Amino acid sequence: MREMLKRIILVIFILLVLTAISGFLYTQKHPLEKASNEKQWIQKAINQKQVGN
Repeated sequence: MREMLKRIILVIFILLVLTAISGFLYTQKHPLEKASNEKQWIQKAINQKQVGN
């Protein structure tokens, strides 16, 4: 029972490490994807405000 529990914890730990590594590599390949979209949205909002004045 104790060996099985150790094995389950080890598998969960390995899956967490693999998830962290894959997330890190994804962010390296696609840097600040969301932030650039927000920046474009803010620029559009500012331009519309300037046109309104």
